[in-house]
Amino acid sequence: MTGWKEICRGIGRKPAEWMFRKCPRRLRVKLTERVRRQMEGQYAESGQQTEQRAEEFLIKEGILIFWGMTLLAVMLVSLAVYQSLEPSSLIFERNAFGEGEKEVSLILQSEEQRKEYSLTLGERSLSREEEDALKEEFFGELEEQMAGENTSLHSVDQELCFEDALPSWPFTITYEPKDTACVRLDGSLGERGANLTEGGEVTTKIAVTAEYGDYVWKKDFVIRLVPEKKKGQESPFARIVRQLRQAEKETRDESSYVISPQNGDVQIRRPQRVSPSTLCLLGSVVILLLLLRNVSELNNGEKACRKESLRDFPVIVHLLTLYMGAGLSFPSAVHRISTDYQSRANGRKTYAFEEILRMDTRLRLGEAQQEACMQWGRRFKEPVYQKLALTLLQVMAKGTREGRALMSQMEQESFRQRLDQAKTEGEEAATKLLFPMIVLLGMVMILVMFPAIARFQGF
Repeated sequence: MTGWKEICRGIGRKPAEWMFRKCPRRLRVKLTERVRRQMEGQYAESGQQTEQRAEEFLIKEGILIFWGMTLLAVMLVSLAVYQSLEPSSLIFERNAFGEGEKEVSLILQSEEQRKEYSLTLGERSLSREEEDALKEEFFGELEEQMAGENTSLHSVDQELCFEDALPSWPFTITYEPKDTACVRLDGSLGERGANLTEGGEVTTKIAVTAEYGDYVWKKDFVIRLVPEKKKGQESPFARIVRQLRQAEKETRDESSYVISPQNGDVQIRRPQRVSPSTLCLLGSVVILLLLLRNVSELNNGEKACRKESLRDFPVIVHLLTLYMGAGLSFPSAVHRISTDYQSRANGRKTYAFEEILRMDTRLRLGEAQQEACMQWGRRFKEPVYQKLALTLLQVMAKGTREGRALMSQMEQESFRQRLDQAKTEGEEAATKLLFPMIVLLGMVMILVMFPAIARFQGF
């Protein structure tokens, strides 16, 4: 299992390492130097180790960029293949009975024009016993069919459409015009309705009876006759819309039906659910956010390291004071602290103790105490460590008694600083909790006020 992990890790790193090596040397050195400066205060390592860590960080960023762009390219190619494999005919799936209507978005496109149209698919109709619910739906559809080529029954200038039945409805329909001089039994206009002059209009009624088994439904439709208007040439889009509506009505007893994607000069197609440009933009934004997150973690690492060093400072001063006050020399005290640090149960590494471990190694290799102590203090960016290094130099120069007093004073001062730091961190934590507390307060207010508001509105 470990071998497979190593193989997968190597495959993932190879492209990024190749990109890093092929990058122009000046740019590679500049990026490495910038990352190395950010890492100098975070790890107790030599310059070469820090440079290697910086290169590793850049390779990880390269892995993210390469595989992110690769995944994005695969998604774009898959989208293009999917769009190319779509069937030439459009298939519309209708909802089953009881699920309501469904709208299908279409794009009607010719060489010069493009129009979006939303086609409504009615549900598959079945006979039901709820008479009141069926009446409104039935007569509404019947009114549209009766209008025929007219815009509505309130503006009739052409013959009406009197069909004996409606598609998917089991009713037998009969029509009885109140005035046959206006509208005849077959739906054509009578003499009075066909010879209207401009500005004139006639209102009449048609009694409609729908019968099926024991149900007899009746309704009077008000018809408003107006003079015939001269119609211009029908646009291609209007013709396609009319044909789509007619096909939808004629196939309501079917769960799906097929239409041709090309009708004359007009193309009919579905709008793309995900466009390549949108997918490319979203993928680029995600990759950019991940890169910014890594850079932000790199920048925040130095701040976290400095806070950790300040928290460890009182402990280090206390241990040095304890061991040197017990009669140990400075190298022996440093070695004892390093041994205790290495034998800790949790094994967690901290920057300050890693520097003490590094100073212990230099002392055992024969470096002078003063030089090792000064180099140790310079490795920290916090002034308190530099002050501690100078104090230790004074202890080495003045002897045990005066040195003990200096270390005791330094210990008291360090714990006062630790108390101030704890107070500051507590205030920061309270500020960070402010927003969640406001959100919880809003939720509590909603829970308390909703019953009162609901009761006041009569729910």
